[in-house]
Amino acid sequence: MTREPQQTLEPVINLTAQWRRSGAWLYPAWALLCGILATGQFQFNGGQIANALVALILAAGLWPALWAALAGTDWREPLARWRAWSGGAPVKALPYTQPGSPSAKFSILLGQCRDWLARDLLPEYGNALVSIVAAPLVALILAALLGAPAVFLTILAICIPQAAALQSGGNGSPNALLRGLLEITLPMLVGVALLAPVSASMVVVAVGFGVALAGATGNGDRAAIRAWNLGQAAVFVLLVLTRHSVGAFAVGLLWLPQFLLQARPDAHRAPWWLMASLLVAAVAIG
Repeated sequence: MTREPQQTLEPVINLTAQWRRSGAWLYPAWALLCGILATGQFQFNGGQIANALVALILAAGLWPALWAALAGTDWREPLARWRAWSGGAPVKALPYTQPGSPSAKFSILLGQCRDWLARDLLPEYGNALVSIVAAPLVALILAALLGAPAVFLTILAICIPQAAALQSGGNGSPNALLRGLLEITLPMLVGVALLAPVSASMVVVAVGFGVALAGATGNGDRAAIRAWNLGQAAVFVLLVLTRHSVGAFAVGLLWLPQFLLQARPDAHRAPWWLMASLLVAAVAIG
C-alpha cells in the first residue's frame, strides 16, 4: 500500500494550536503564577523576572508542546498504514547477497521503510516528531538554569506524556488525570520552587487542583465529576485542618457555583471558578 504525501508546512509551535484556541494553555500559566504568589517572596528585579519567564516557557510552552505531540497525536493511523505498506525500491544490498536470503529481504524492508518515512510519516507527523525530540532537550537545558527542583519537575513533565501515550495505546485521547497533573500540578510546583522550598501542603494543593481540573474539563461522566469534587474536597479539608479558616471559606464559596454547573451539559465556565479557587488556596497555604 502506498499513499500520496500531504505536505505540512506549519511550524512546530502549531502543535499546540488546539490548546491555544480553547484557552487551555492559560491553565499552566495561571498555575505557575499562583505558585509564585504563594511564596510571597517575588520581587520585581531582573533575576526573578528572568527566572519566571524561563519557567513560563517551560510550563506553558515546552511541556504542553511535548504533550500535544506525544500524547495528543493519534499514532495508530501511520502505524496501521506501515503494516500494509508495499511501495519503495529496495536499498542497495551487500555484495554477494543471494535472492531470497535474509539480507535481501532486509534490503526490501529498509526500502519500504524509507518510502513510508518520506511519503507518509514525515510529511504528516514531522512536526510532532521534531517536538518529541527537541522539546525535552530544550526543556532540560532551561530547567537547569532554574535549579535542581525545576529539573526534577521537568523530568516528570517528560515522563507524563509518555505514560499517557502508553496508557491510551497511542490513540490521541490520553488520560485526563495525567493532563491535569501536567497543566496544574507541575506548573504550580515549579512556581513555588523558584523562590521557596516546596511544602507538603503545597503539594496537596497542586495535586488536588490538578485532579479537579481533569474532572472539570473531562467528558462530564460520573468519574469526571467525582474527580472534580474530590480534588477540591482534599484542598478544603487541608485548609480546615491547618486552620486557614478564611481560605477554607473562600474555597467553599467558589465551589458552590461549580456544583450548579455540574448539572449542565455545557460547563465551559466552570474551570474559571476553579482557577479562582486555586489562587485563593495557594495564597492561603503560602
